Amino acid sequence: MSDVFSRRRFLGLSAMGLSTVALSACGSWGGKSSGSGSLRAAWYGGDAVHTALEKVLAHYQSTHSGQKVGGEHAAFTDYWSKLSTETAARNSPDVMRMSMTYFTDYAGRGALLDMTKYIGKTIDISTMEEGVAGSGVVDGKRYGVGQSSIANAVFVNRELIESVGAKVPTADWTWDSLASWAKAVGQSSNGKVAGTSDQSGHLELFEPYARQHGKSLFTTDGKALAAGQDLVEQWWAYWQDLRAGKGTPAASVTAAATGFETDPIVTGKAAIDFGWVQQIQFLQGLMKQELEIMTIPNLPNGKPGLYVDSQDMWSIAATSTNPDAAAELINYLVNDDFAIKTIGVVLGVPPSKHAVDLLSLEPKSPAGKAVAYVQGLGDKAATPPPPWPKGYSQLSTLFTKISQDIGFGRSTPSKGAASFYSQSKQILGA
Repeated sequence: MSDVFSRRRFLGLSAMGLSTVALSACGSWGGKSSGSGSLRAAWYGGDAVHTALEKVLAHYQSTHSGQKVGGEHAAFTDYWSKLSTETAARNSPDVMRMSMTYFTDYAGRGALLDMTKYIGKTIDISTMEEGVAGSGVVDGKRYGVGQSSIANAVFVNRELIESVGAKVPTADWTWDSLASWAKAVGQSSNGKVAGTSDQSGHLELFEPYARQHGKSLFTTDGKALAAGQDLVEQWWAYWQDLRAGKGTPAASVTAAATGFETDPIVTGKAAIDFGWVQQIQFLQGLMKQELEIMTIPNLPNGKPGLYVDSQDMWSIAATSTNPDAAAELINYLVNDDFAIKTIGVVLGVPPSKHAVDLLSLEPKSPAGKAVAYVQGLGDKAATPPPPWPKGYSQLSTLFTKISQDIGFGRSTPSKGAASFYSQSKQILGA
């Protein structure tokens, strides 16, 4: 399974190399610690993210006399490699974009500042949606402030579906009906178009699947998996059956998808795709056919598995020499009208009604569809789970690797599930 299905893909990031922008004299990546009148801010992302945040930080400096901000950015993998090195050297950026994938790891090792004292004072989260406002807390302490709302979604290419003589699934679809429908699409097109992209390696999607079965993904303390080994085996068997029935592309096609440009829905090799809702913007920009958004399938009498929260946050380094100014910058990023308009939906759906109204999005635009989807989930969305535990990134990588081994015939759903469970104990219990 290609790492197109890793966290970087879910966040809508391009696989670009390390790139740095200096918005002031202190702006190069890995520079010296900021002085009392300057800040270093760092983030990961693709071109759309970089362009928006560069503009926002430039505006911040122009409206905050004497406050210099050095902006630093990189692609997802490069970002965490650099940040790990800087954290070890106690030279982290003052303000940093923090992914839920690594959030608990960094909070747990004392790399992030407890921001509790700033909430409700310097940083206003009072207008944020509940799921976003409640994110960023570990063991009762606030280590991050959510920037946006995101949720799992399904992207649908209606034109492609109808071109092979099939009908678009209805909103009440189940995992079983998805399987039947996807196989029918694959068979009717003689294998040229699969019904769905292969999602077997997505731990992020397996989590709502487990919740639909009434299972949490992790135990309360985050030290073990709560979803049973049998459920993991069931998940991988489901996608193995779809591959065999031409409902999803062959493992080789999936492995060749290394970014949005080669995603099966973009190349026309799959009629639907899964991801975080804001990704419709990145996919749609590469396609002529119009994409629609649907909720993920459920069980016939399944519990709500979807949830809305913030998977990405702004945090302050525990080593920052100017945490008060860092907190002011974070408040600007999430609440200022200029910042809201400039960032738009590239980091996810804005987490407040004021922000959404301010954007005045065209309902049929990709961004407008993403916002409408999140706002329309209602009782389809459950309470968000706690922050992913320490070791989540390693566990997610393992989940993807084993699913790839199954896809290429190097393992089976049963053996894969047993291996995953065995290794998860070492990863989560460490």
